[in-house]
Amino acid sequence: MAVATKLLLLADNPGREYVARIQTGASRFAARTSFDLAMENVYDSKRRLEDILADDTIAGIILTPPFSDDRHALLAIKAKRLPYIRIAPLLDPDRGSSVVMDEFEAAETVVKVMLEKGHRRIAHMRGPSSHLVSMRRYNGYTSALGTKSISVDKNLVVQGDFTRETARELAPRLFAMRPTAIFAANDAMALGILDAAQKAGLSVPGNLSLVGYDDNPGAKTCRPGLTTVRQPLGRMGESACRLLVERVKNPALCNETVTEPYAIIERGSVAQVSESQAA
Repeated sequence: MAVATKLLLLADNPGREYVARIQTGASRFAARTSFDLAMENVYDSKRRLEDILADDTIAGIILTPPFSDDRHALLAIKAKRLPYIRIAPLLDPDRGSSVVMDEFEAAETVVKVMLEKGHRRIAHMRGPSSHLVSMRRYNGYTSALGTKSISVDKNLVVQGDFTRETARELAPRLFAMRPTAIFAANDAMALGILDAAQKAGLSVPGNLSLVGYDDNPGAKTCRPGLTTVRQPLGRMGESACRLLVERVKNPALCNETVTEPYAIIERGSVAQVSESQAA
C-alpha cells in the first residue's frame, strides 16, 4: 500500500496568479514538514476529481474556491476519509476547518474609496457565478452604494469570468453607460478594463476611475498603478497548510477558522470626480 506523504492543493480557477500565491504560502510551510505539496488546477488539466482522488499517496487536501463550496467534491473527499482545509468557503461554515478573509467588507471598503472621491455612477464587473466569492464581492459593492442611498443600476453591472481577455471584450458595454468609475471583482479583469479604456481613448483616472481586487503583480506595474484590495493569499496558503498538517497528524482536533486581514492599497487609478462627470 502506498505511503500517504503528499498534500494536495486543489483548484479550478482561471486566475493563475491567485492560485500561485496560495501555493507559494502553502509550499513555504510544507517545506518545514515531512510532506510534499502538489498542486492540481483542473481548470487547466481538465482531469476528473475522481481520477485525482485515486492517488493513494494523498494525505490531505487544501481546497480553494470554487471547490471550497462544492458539495460533490466535499462528499467525494469525505468518502476517501481524507482531511481537508477550505480556503474562503461561504457555505456550511461548520464543515471542517477553514482559512478566510472578509470578502464582503473588503469589497465594500474599496468601493467606498471611489465614493469618497465623489463618484456616484459606479459600475461593476462581476466574477463567475460558480465562485461564491463573486456574490460576496457584489454584495459588498451594493452595500457601499447603499451607504450613499444609491440604487443598483443593472445596466452598470456585467458578468465577467475573472479573465483579462473577457474583461477587455466586455468593458465597452460598461463604457457605453458612461460610469465615472468601475469596480472589477479581480485585478485580471481590472487590467482588461484598463486595456479597453486605453484602446477607446479613455484616460484612467482622468475620464474613468478603476479599482480591482487581489493586488496581483500586474496591479503594481500597470500605468497608472491600480487601487485594489490586497488579499493575504500567501498567508492564507500557509495557514491552510499548517491546519492540514495538524489534522493529518491528529484527526481528532477540533475545527478551527483562521481569519487573515485584508488591506486597501491606494495607487493612481482613482481620482476625484470632475464637475463634468458629476453633471
